[in-house]
Amino acid sequence: MHYLIDGHNLIARMPDISLTDPDDEVKLILRLRRWTAVSKKRQVTLFFDGGIPGGKNVKLSTSQVRVIFASTGQTADALIMSRLHKVKNPSDYLLITSDQQIIATAAARKIKHLTADKFARRLAPPQPDTPSVTDDTPVLSDTEVAEWLATFGPVDEKALRRRPRPVPPNQPSEPEPAAEQEKPSPSQTAVRNREDPQLNEKEVEEWLSLFGTEPQPKPPSAQPAPKKQTSPKAKRAPKANPHNLTPDDLAAWQAFANPEEADDY
Repeated sequence: MHYLIDGHNLIARMPDISLTDPDDEVKLILRLRRWTAVSKKRQVTLFFDGGIPGGKNVKLSTSQVRVIFASTGQTADALIMSRLHKVKNPSDYLLITSDQQIIATAAARKIKHLTADKFARRLAPPQPDTPSVTDDTPVLSDTEVAEWLATFGPVDEKALRRRPRPVPPNQPSEPEPAAEQEKPSPSQTAVRNREDPQLNEKEVEEWLSLFGTEPQPKPPSAQPAPKKQTSPKAKRAPKANPHNLTPDDLAAWQAFANPEEADDY
């Protein structure tokens, strides 16, 4: 492909070349030389204004980059349009400019064009690749690894396998077992209120059979009156000899419990 380039029009779109630079033309020519060196099929004819003398500059041109300056009284735009009219194979050429008048002339000859902004992005120097950080794992060079081993010695692989694995974050821990409630012992449940003992019917009968009188509770202390309880069942009359004691045993017991009545037996 043969490229017809409007030189100063392209420099105005280059991000790293300025028209105020006295060496702007040379910088663009060197950039195009590197660009055409990639492929021999790239041929460039570059047009500039203000050349003294005008015409092809032999010192700046190469086999792939031909540099032409417009002489006094001429313009680069006029030289480009003149060249467009002389092109014999329009499909082999590509115009590089943002000048609408030159683009209209190329369209009349069915010559394709590319704006200077788009072509300037092709010539822009490649930006250095910035390494993307994907994780927090440091990457050590061979020299750093050698210095580490020289300072701390080789890594103990067995120790690494034996070390405990860290618990992943936000992982629910196992619930602690609930504390067992201490069950009351039978002795604790069987404790009675000694201030106000409650005897069942059998215990009352045994008490009467031994001592002859009903146990009397202690007088109540200065506390709120207890709730009224239902009257106990009618007590049976004590038997004369509920345990079937012999006359001798009965006399001995009476002599012990009631010495005054011992003579009656």
